[in-house]
Amino acid sequence: MLPKRVAYPRCLMAFLCSLPSLLPNPLRFSSPNPSLRFLPIHAKFRIRADGERGRNWPRPPPETEKKSLAVATGEFFLGLASLLLRSRSSAAPVSAPPGGPEVFQDREEPSFSGKGESIVSLVEDPVDQEVIWEQRLKDLEAKKEKKKVTSPGFSFSAAGLLFPYHLGVAQFLLEKGYIRETTPLAGSSAGAIVCAVIASGNSMLDALHATKLLAEDCRLKGTAFRLGAVLRDVLSNFLPDDVHVKSSGRVRVAITQLFRRPKGLLVDQFDSKEDLINAVFTSSFIPGYLAPRPATIFRNRLCIDGGLTLFMPPTSASETVRVCAFPANGLGLNGIGISPDCNPENRATPRQLFNWALEPAEDRILDKLYELGYLDAAVWAEQNPVELVVKDEGSTKGSLIAKDLGSTNSSQIMEDEGNANST
Repeated sequence: MLPKRVAYPRCLMAFLCSLPSLLPNPLRFSSPNPSLRFLPIHAKFRIRADGERGRNWPRPPPETEKKSLAVATGEFFLGLASLLLRSRSSAAPVSAPPGGPEVFQDREEPSFSGKGESIVSLVEDPVDQEVIWEQRLKDLEAKKEKKKVTSPGFSFSAAGLLFPYHLGVAQFLLEKGYIRETTPLAGSSAGAIVCAVIASGNSMLDALHATKLLAEDCRLKGTAFRLGAVLRDVLSNFLPDDVHVKSSGRVRVAITQLFRRPKGLLVDQFDSKEDLINAVFTSSFIPGYLAPRPATIFRNRLCIDGGLTLFMPPTSASETVRVCAFPANGLGLNGIGISPDCNPENRATPRQLFNWALEPAEDRILDKLYELGYLDAAVWAEQNPVELVVKDEGSTKGSLIAKDLGSTNSSQIMEDEGNANST
């Protein structure tokens, strides 16, 4: 007896129609969380001297090649994400709540039991109602301790297994003094992991080696349904025991909370190393990809990958540079500081990047991604000198220049700084 034919819901059909947006010539959609607080892009493109485009990259697979389960699952999820992002194209910018936001009672979900663990209050973004800022009782107490902040902050996009690209970017920013111990960080999925690595104090090359171990395990034993367990094991062995102390108040991890409709949840306080690992694991949780289940539980909340709602979350700094592992122009994203678009003639195709984001590439490709991230960050830095961009917030001059960064280029900033000093 043949099974009954199932009618697919309209939302699923609409989602399937959105998949072409992930290909080299997608429909354009606006930034997932546009904000005037983000630094404008100042990129100088470099053309290879030999005129040959990406000769070191292997040829992309034929379009008719059968997709693996991991790639098919990832395409399904990312197509849904693009559909949600386009539906929010007219939404107002996501911004950090002001100094005295209204705190309301969270009646949607049960809270933890135990002193200080209760999640009884949330801060809803005053502009974008799709974003909430978790406020546990102990978190509110921790925020009373004012910490020094260096602007700009850096936000790292969801990237899947393109993690080495972010590591290469981070290596350059650390070497040249753009990222300091007081620099706020934020990330979603793989971006959240690189933020934890930076905050831990471990070297980016060591993190690249750990990534190769993870990739080798997945190449040999498979990726779909088991990547989550491998990721937990690698993070547990790689991150130091005090990583949660170094990350609390500095690193923001984006998570998508499921209740009635997806909402972006930002977490920046962590109780233990395990709590931090749980946060970045949840931020990376593509349903049916990291593990054979539709969602995961984080602090009594049903959650999935943070990239669904906050592809590049805002930091706590007054200005944020956004880093995207995919070609931003190809995805229709605006205002991206560092991406493969910085070196358009020296990169893989969007299809290659997408496949490597979902299935582990060979070690030589991982090394190349690391190198590409480093070079793209160098191109961005040429137009954004560290002595003009990086400022400690709190001082009058620092506040003035941080404000100017949102609408002017480096030469104008220098002129404004001179005027401020003369007065």
